[in-house]
Amino acid sequence: MMHRDLVLTFERDCWHARGDGLDVEHRELRGLEELIEARLAAGGSVVEVSLKFDTTGLPSWLRQYHGHYCNYTLYVPRRGVTS
Repeated sequence: MMHRDLVLTFERDCWHARGDGLDVEHRELRGLEELIEARLAAGGSVVEVSLKFDTTGLPSWLRQYHGHYCNYTLYVPRRGVTS
């Protein structure tokens, strides 16, 4: 299994994921995930993508919750393989 780390931000009404040579954006989070999956699924193995929200864009009072609500792992299967 491969591992990728991406930084997740919300800017100008769009979600952005950047890192490891990848830079994608979409207005909806699920749409962003689909773009990430399309870019990474072509490889020969499952990819574990850690999405970590950039807390500098959050109000300071909300930062205490970011680890619970904004960081998550996306598992991308190999293309053509269903679970």
